[in-house]
Amino acid sequence: MRRFVKIALALALCALMLAASAAAETATQPAAQAAPHSESGMLRVYLKSLGDVSELTLDLAGSYSIGGSAGQFFDRGTQIAVYARGGSVWLRCGGLTMNMGPGVSLTRHRADGDNGMYISGSPKNNLYCGSLELNADGGMLQAVLIIDVEDYLMGVLPYEMNDAFPLEALKAQAVAARTYAMQRRASRGQKNYDVVDTAADQVFFGYDPAWQNAIAAVEATRGLCGRYNGQYACCYYTATNGGQTALAQQVLSAQGGDGYLDVRDDPYDLENPMSPVKSLAIRKDLGDAPEQLMTWLADAAAERLGAMGFSEERADIRPTGVLSLSLHDAKFGGENRMYQRMTVTYSLEARPMEPVYEEPAIEALVYSAFTKQPLERRILGYEPGGWQAVEETFECELTVYDQLKNGLGLKLSGIDCELATVIDEEDVFVVQMRRYGHGVGMSQRGAQRMAGVYAMTAEDILRFYYPGLTFETIGFEDMTLPPLNSMPTAAPAAQELLPEPAENEYVATVELSNAWSTLNVRSAPAVSAPILTELRSGAKVIVMDEADGWAHIRTGSVEGYASSQYLSEGNE
Repeated sequence: MRRFVKIALALALCALMLAASAAAETATQPAAQAAPHSESGMLRVYLKSLGDVSELTLDLAGSYSIGGSAGQFFDRGTQIAVYARGGSVWLRCGGLTMNMGPGVSLTRHRADGDNGMYISGSPKNNLYCGSLELNADGGMLQAVLIIDVEDYLMGVLPYEMNDAFPLEALKAQAVAARTYAMQRRASRGQKNYDVVDTAADQVFFGYDPAWQNAIAAVEATRGLCGRYNGQYACCYYTATNGGQTALAQQVLSAQGGDGYLDVRDDPYDLENPMSPVKSLAIRKDLGDAPEQLMTWLADAAAERLGAMGFSEERADIRPTGVLSLSLHDAKFGGENRMYQRMTVTYSLEARPMEPVYEEPAIEALVYSAFTKQPLERRILGYEPGGWQAVEETFECELTVYDQLKNGLGLKLSGIDCELATVIDEEDVFVVQMRRYGHGVGMSQRGAQRMAGVYAMTAEDILRFYYPGLTFETIGFEDMTLPPLNSMPTAAPAAQELLPEPAENEYVATVELSNAWSTLNVRSAPAVSAPILTELRSGAKVIVMDEADGWAHIRTGSVEGYASSQYLSEGNE
């Protein structure tokens, strides 16, 4: 059983672990703010990106214990398997598998060098620098990382912005992300986590030392947060805003005041060539116009054309030119440019309805010819005649967030908040949609432009996008636990006298990572088989046979099976 400390009695071990887990859970609840400039820096991150999993493999790259107990710690390099079964969390390490009850806490302690764990199935396979709470949710595991907020930010910045962005933009992002995390922590209530590691809050993928700029930005702004009315502000940020900022209450239906925000033009976002835009060029003669647009224009004119004596059928109406495009009906009014409608003024040609007469009888034709009397003909109906330009112009009102965005493929965001604009060029109207994201708070592309082209500082960026905030440096307290004391050197166990090996048998030595680990001897070659006894490192056994990673062994008092990888041939 590699790199794992075993407690002598299994029942006592389980009870102690459950108690330690409960104590750790109590210890890791967020502390109330003790003073305006000093408080806990602990953050609980629900690792939702792992998905619905019933098993996880943890590779420890640091110093960990179960529930903070110095008597139950794991060496660096230990691999642990954790899985959920029947509402319980089971922990397996080496040859030992234990039922930990409804949950278990793996507590990180101070250590030199890297100090964290790698989690199987994590999106980037990065280092997670924190403690880990694992709870059984039915047959699934819920993993919550307990991490210092600054360590958390080092796993956020490279994925919410980009490590290649200018340092001042990354510093502004660090302040916004730190403030957002602290605000979410303050508002989570009774939940056992503060933020999730997806875009539902902030994307978090763990620590990667390659992202040097992001790490430097976190360090340079350590503790700096934005506050509004004495509270942490919900510092929303967005990929782009399309050239105008938005309010959270309008776009996101956010509760609470957002008086530290405003609606203002953003030339930095607008001029950044990396800000995404969707465009549709509509020729003024409607050549190559989208079929869907031509259909909408024809349908909008049909009723009026019918009253003018023209056919109302779509096939008999042909739009021929766009005279103007105008946007109007802005959401929320004021200076907001989230226009909801666009009016198209256009010309067309149509087919007038002409009468269809009954064919006259021969007698009627002869009578009309001799008497010079007009021929009386009965009208059977009407049918479209030849194409005719209609002198009057027409208007069609299109919806921006349905017809333009979805119908004509100009969609950028999942919510209806894009900004539409119309550019009138010589032979064409260009309809553009901008704003990738919700547009609230700091524009990341705007910040990139401000720092990279205009040499603006992080403070300049933050004050532009959050004009009502005050900024304070909070003295977040270190949440890292003290180092684990080294265990005393174990006294060598008395070696049981071995019988003489038979032919084709040999003597082997148990080799484990430390003197406190033990090797399980089972009644059959399977991890599910009952344990007969345990052997310490250095014990001698007789190997009778080997197959599929298991050794059939015997001593003077027991015969069973043990993992062959921990046995080394030799009797010295």
